[in-house]
Amino acid sequence: MLFKPLILISLLGLSACATVEQPIAASTSLTYNLPANQSYPGAIEHVVAKGETLWRISKIYNTELEDIIKINGLSDSTLISCGQKIKIPNTIKRAGAASPVTNFNSKYDSDFMWPSKGKVIATFRQKYNGVSNKGIDILTEPNQDVLASRAGNVIFIDELPGYGKTIIIDHHDGFSSVYCGNSSTGVKIGDEVQQGIVIAKTGQSPRKNSGSLHFEIRKKHKPQNPLYYLN
Repeated sequence: MLFKPLILISLLGLSACATVEQPIAASTSLTYNLPANQSYPGAIEHVVAKGETLWRISKIYNTELEDIIKINGLSDSTLISCGQKIKIPNTIKRAGAASPVTNFNSKYDSDFMWPSKGKVIATFRQKYNGVSNKGIDILTEPNQDVLASRAGNVIFIDELPGYGKTIIIDHHDGFSSVYCGNSSTGVKIGDEVQQGIVIAKTGQSPRKNSGSLHFEIRKKHKPQNPLYYLN
């Protein structure tokens, strides 16, 4: 299956107010529960604006994404929506900040975009045969375009048993993105790619007349929940 751990890649040292068309399939997900003695005094309220992701909001307030997830009790399959009110913890990290940060200029500061259109059929940490998913699986049309989710450099291309043709892009800020199960690739190692360019075509899904893509976002080689980052 596509979402067994990327062991081989790991051995190589690799590891929203989103206006999207991707419906989220019902799945087993995790909800973070705060210990009874843990609180965030002075937490403020943020109204989600169009195009915002949880990751973007965490950068605006210079706070940890994990803290926002915890204080709001968000599950692994949660997508935020326009107008939704969420709490922002008044953490030490952002103490003394005069105002939220709103100017992001670097091309490597951009949000992650969806790598392909389709339906999410397996979510982050969803288990199959006791193995936890390290990303998400997207059901697509056969040979559908796979797009670079964010600008960066291609650092890995290979065909791995059980994963198909795999591409990894380094985004130069500790993040990388992984694209598995491709039928063909259109880039080579060392290429600098811009966000949104076609890098591959989706491979064949076990489902009849369908394609599929396994997608991961990693921070310092550690798998992250893509749904918190995708816009």
